[in-house]
Amino acid sequence: MEMPSVLKQKLDVLSTGLKQNDIKQSARQLSFRYRNEIKRGQTLIGGKNDSVAYAVSRMPATFGALSFVLEQAFALPDFAPETMVDVGAGTGSAVWAASCFFDLQSVTCLERSPDMRAVGEKLTESAQNFFSAPPVWRDFDLIRDNIPRADLVTASYVLNELNEKDRLNALLKLWNATQNVLVLVEPAMPENFRHIKEYRKTLIRNGAFITAPCPHQNDCLNEWCHFGCRVARSKLHRIAKGGEAPFEDEKFCYLIATRRQYDTVAPRVLRRPVIETGKVTLSLCAPEGITERTFSKKDGTAYKTARKAKWGDVFIPTA
Repeated sequence: MEMPSVLKQKLDVLSTGLKQNDIKQSARQLSFRYRNEIKRGQTLIGGKNDSVAYAVSRMPATFGALSFVLEQAFALPDFAPETMVDVGAGTGSAVWAASCFFDLQSVTCLERSPDMRAVGEKLTESAQNFFSAPPVWRDFDLIRDNIPRADLVTASYVLNELNEKDRLNALLKLWNATQNVLVLVEPAMPENFRHIKEYRKTLIRNGAFITAPCPHQNDCLNEWCHFGCRVARSKLHRIAKGGEAPFEDEKFCYLIATRRQYDTVAPRVLRRPVIETGKVTLSLCAPEGITERTFSKKDGTAYKTARKAKWGDVFIPTA
């Protein structure tokens, strides 16, 4: 899903007056810091230019990832959240994505960095007609502060910045604040997936039901599970990223945990389908484990369904 046109326009306005080369340089420096100099529990944003560069260079990708994940939450029967809390909101990707699916009557964005908060607040304040209720932005420290309760609680690209003890404490705080659905998203790195597996165990021990991407509550046997989305690049985005390609691929790991138990027995497609002449092979996570199934034309409708399946889809073959 592409960002709403109003958000694209606001990002263009936000960057007005800043030199394109400055945005590009700030984006490169931020990327380097996040890859190589991440400080546990501390922000790496150094001022307005950094915050604007982050919004321009990263919001399309994080919005895409959050849209993918929140679409899975949207598919849950009878889930219509009225309240949302986004923890570590950054510049607001999650609330923009959530508002594409849900009619939220109360949205709270919790963010530690004053510069990121200022940018996020400016973007949402300038687009009040997009939101059913104006998002409220608050200064927040995930380690120190309590999280207000909400139907939908999200934390994306946040827990990986904490040490092990703080991560688990933060996870329990997030779950205790969740009235219905908790959404966690992290960058697609093997270390982060190991963390996701630990979060999954901890949440299940504390009464949660995992509804996505897992179709079961059994131990996760997968050594590497992640998903991806393709994001269109605007001219400004290409400048910030220093590339000419009209798109980029964002890869991520995620969990959706719920208070209510849903029917989640349908397998999920774990890899890009392998499509060959007359057959399709799918890698599937199913209640009985991780399997590969090949469908040929003789399988009729099931083959046609498999050909349409995409990486990350729930797969329900019809006879």
